[in-house]
Amino acid sequence: MVNTNPYDFTLFAYNLTLIPMLFFSILFLILTLVNLLVDREHRNYKKPKQFPFITVQIPTFNDPIAVRCVERCIKFDYPSDKYEIIIVDDSTNIETQCMLKKFSEDYPNLIKYIHRNNREGFKPGALKNAMRITKGEIIVIFDSDWIPRKNFLRKIVRPFADPKVAIVQTRQGFYNKNVNIITRFASYLLTIYYTIIMPINNRVNCVFFCGTSGAIRRSAFVDVGGWNINSVTEDSDLSVRILMKGYKTVYLDYATPSEVPETFEAFIKQQMRWCYGNARVFFDNAWKILFGKELNLRQKFMIVFITLANSSTFVVLAMTLFGLAGWFLGEPKLFTFGDLLIILYRFMIAGGFAFAGIVTLLKRKQLNELFYFIFSVLTMGMILCVVNAIAFYKSFMNQKLSWFCTPKTANSEILKNDSS
Repeated sequence: MVNTNPYDFTLFAYNLTLIPMLFFSILFLILTLVNLLVDREHRNYKKPKQFPFITVQIPTFNDPIAVRCVERCIKFDYPSDKYEIIIVDDSTNIETQCMLKKFSEDYPNLIKYIHRNNREGFKPGALKNAMRITKGEIIVIFDSDWIPRKNFLRKIVRPFADPKVAIVQTRQGFYNKNVNIITRFASYLLTIYYTIIMPINNRVNCVFFCGTSGAIRRSAFVDVGGWNINSVTEDSDLSVRILMKGYKTVYLDYATPSEVPETFEAFIKQQMRWCYGNARVFFDNAWKILFGKELNLRQKFMIVFITLANSSTFVVLAMTLFGLAGWFLGEPKLFTFGDLLIILYRFMIAGGFAFAGIVTLLKRKQLNELFYFIFSVLTMGMILCVVNAIAFYKSFMNQKLSWFCTPKTANSEILKNDSS
């Protein structure tokens, strides 16, 4: 029997993790290069001959900031007789309820207010409940912290001139990105998704509805069975079912400002919910996604990538742990030029995501933020790997993960203004 000392074992294990790490890195590299090719195409959608009736739904739970969102929606430059606003309120706070309900009293022909005394199904449950009073052919959803622009409805309605289009999703912008390292990292992750992945999905007809700042054709929504109130990522769940029905999906690179979590707890819980929910979407539909005839090969690939991307966290954690162990167990020695080359080589192996981030910053004209991007990835990124590995494991084992409504920091501003 060959004796293997601890250092040799950790070195072997570390080098072994480089193989799957290389795979994930090359995958990000390829997707980024593909993006550079497909993102050159920009389709101009014509103004519709007739404006369809739109229902704007604003789901909220103890979020006074929804007042700001409603006020913005009132100012849409869409024909006033062609849209309605439904405030979907699950709030337990009486003051918030009164603030939001007043809109329906001030604008009875435009705004409806609906309130539940329970939180069954949480956000998807509330939206499902709102469908009984929804009139729109097209359903637009805004989370309470979003600040839609005046021309939003005119922009998002254009692709629906094609009767096969079921989803139109727009890009998320951020008004609190520079608050701290948490908000920066959260915004970088989302910006990479919307800048690198979404244009590819648009090209291969695999755009996911992101739960807010997007629109759904009602007939397609009903056709696939509506909201799954048992899903913690009801938007991804709905998207996959719509894609499997053969509908078209569209991404518009049109940004709407919103809020990203400012606290560590809020960020971690939001990311865990997304990781858990997306993975469950795959596990619940794995056979149809992989072997069903409803999806083409490119759609299958992108759905698997989006829903299972966080499986890479186990590889990152293993590589980090074995690397640290090897560093402590190895013999102390002077740092040489050869060591520098090895570090650079290993960075290149894990650098696919970094390349995607740099391309994103270039595209968004934010290359001056490169330091913040690298620093946030090296700090918050490792923490995120740990918690997402936990969430992914829970999802794989089908263990329950509680719903978490991300708190909005801007709520305090509304309450302050209301009391003054």
